[in-house]
Amino acid sequence: MIKLENITKQFEELHAVKNASLHIKKGEIVCVIGPSGSGKSTLIRCINGLEVPEKGAVYIDGQRLQYENEGQLEETRAKLGFVFQHFNLFPHMTVLENLTLAPIQVLKKEKGEADALAEQLLERVDLLDKKDVYPAQLSGGQKQRVAIARCLAMQPEVILFDEPTSALDPEMIGEVLDVMQELAQSGMTMVVVTHEMGFARRVGTRVVFMDQGEIVETGTPEQVFENPKSPRLQEFLSKVIRS
Repeated sequence: MIKLENITKQFEELHAVKNASLHIKKGEIVCVIGPSGSGKSTLIRCINGLEVPEKGAVYIDGQRLQYENEGQLEETRAKLGFVFQHFNLFPHMTVLENLTLAPIQVLKKEKGEADALAEQLLERVDLLDKKDVYPAQLSGGQKQRVAIARCLAMQPEVILFDEPTSALDPEMIGEVLDVMQELAQSGMTMVVVTHEMGFARRVGTRVVFMDQGEIVETGTPEQVFENPKSPRLQEFLSKVIRS
């Protein structure tokens, strides 16, 4: 479904991603873990064209992504939902308006249809009672659940999550992870950059470990967490997982 071949992305002297290759199949939950600054977010931003790699290629459903082709890029982004670390909700719009804007403008849905879908999705993330409030009136966890619902309103084939819980207070993380777990169980293809090792272990079908821009190791959660092969992954897990 998504194939990355030898992706390299550089910011001046910094090699954010080095020669990374990855194949994501339909229905997989791929969790990308690693220390801060290891290139995780840059890697998934290359998938939907938020970053343009200097080398390598990204294929979506067998079609190579042409970053300079705006039409193709927009078409591809319609298939790939993206949930950001800092929500990126429109502050001057109500929760319902945040959800219906893109379906009306991009998918050309009628307002009534867009409203009905938005209300259905807000009920799914347990926020239907907040449909007429503004983002400033929501908690961080509520904002992120709205952001996930907004993403689902575009009916994507894949959702990319860029550290969706890292801006949240600890007590709000669970409510977002619960929504993500429900999505995973529904069969949604997901690529999740995360520091939540418990989620990666419990929900992921595959875990990718990155360090210094490189994909160091990949495997099932059991392989990665129970039998890490590379010394760097062993060291990382010893620091982030307390016995």
